[in-house]
Amino acid sequence: MVGKEKIVLKDGTEVEIENGAMENCLQVVLPDLDGFKSLYGKFSEANLENYSIKNAAGLTCATYENKHAKNALVEQKENGFQISFNLADVDMVSKRLDALEASQNLQDGAITDLGDVVSAIAEGGEA
Repeated sequence: MVGKEKIVLKDGTEVEIENGAMENCLQVVLPDLDGFKSLYGKFSEANLENYSIKNAAGLTCATYENKHAKNALVEQKENGFQISFNLADVDMVSKRLDALEASQNLQDGAITDLGDVVSAIAEGGEA
């Protein structure tokens, strides 16, 4: 029997995948759909921020960055269910803009707190 490739996610989770995975598509076979929801949850943007593919011999043959699960297609097969995960590139401009907005909100809150303390001290009170 030929071994299977594995995807190694950022959190260290290893999932057996069908051989021949490509950068934007990989397949997993499950005996039933009970584990689908938790498996799909493992393919989060955070876990696909940096991941690798190991060949059947256990050697890393590819590494990828900044992907997200665009969708998953489920097909019933003789040996269970084949799930094709379609991966897409993360929009890095949007990701950086979100991070910038989050840090700006944090900074705005700190400035407001500092202003409140300074006002209280200026009015003769204690901070």
